[in-house]
Formats: sequence, structure tokens, C-alpha cells
Amino acid sequence: MLKKIATALLLLASVGPLVALEFNEGFVRGLPPTQTTTAAFFTVTNPSDEVWSLTRVHSPAAGSVEIHEHINRGGTMQMRQLMALDIPAGESVVFAPGGLHLMLIGLTKPLREGDEVSLQFESEKGAVVEIVFPVISVVNEHRHHHHAHH
Repeated sequence: MLKKIATALLLLASVGPLVALEFNEGFVRGLPPTQTTTAAFFTVTNPSDEVWSLTRVHSPAAGSVEIHEHINRGGTMQMRQLMALDIPAGESVVFAPGGLHLMLIGLTKPLREGDEVSLQFESEKGAVVEIVFPVISVVNEHRHHHHAHH
């Protein structure tokens, strides 16, 4: 196992600068303090010419972060956890209500409007991209989203 890790590191070192992902319109949904789970939404773009395979997300604000998608199964919406998500080269993937989203589970403290949440996105190859999203209360979410498109 150790041998494998060592070669992987050498491989990364020779590739040159690792590609960062680009995030747009990202926010974490602020819910009442009683809620211990919330969701994050954003558009992520992979500007490189190779696929970025997202395998893990960490956040100091939550015990665990999971990638979920909504799927329509015979007319009922079901949530399914994804173990990995490929962000194709030169393309964007949208995380939005009713579609793909990040679940922040076991929040370490209530998230209020104006707070910031740091998220670390980790790829299969060990690249890590850290991004900070603002918290937008669920009551303002719709309004905010409306503004974001102008």
C-alpha cells in the first residue's frame, strides 16, 4: 500500500500545476438552528482538458459531506448518494435544488445568513480545491438566486 502511495505522489509531482476547479453562484442553505443537516448548491466548471473525478468533500462545518442526486424513479423522487462524480473536461456541472447537491451532515454549529463555510473538494488523484461559500438563509434563497442571473 505504501509503495502505491509513493508512486502516486511522484506521478502528481511530474504533472505540473494541478488544475483548480472554478465555482460560481455557490452558497450553503441556512436553515433554522434545530436542523443538523443542510445543502450546498453551486456550479462547478472544470477548465482543464482532463476529467476531474470528485471523490470526497470535507468541511469543518459538518461531520460529513455527501454528494447526493435526485432521481425520478417511476414518478417518485428519490435521493441517492454518489460515491464519486466526474466533472468532464471543459464542462460545468450544476448543483441545484431538485438536482445534484452536497449534503452537509452533522453540522458543528447552526449556520446563519452571512456565515461562511469552507469546503474542500478532493479528486481521485489527490488534488484538493478549497472554496468558501456564503450561507444564505432559506428565506432569502429565492431572491438571491434571482439576482445572481442579472
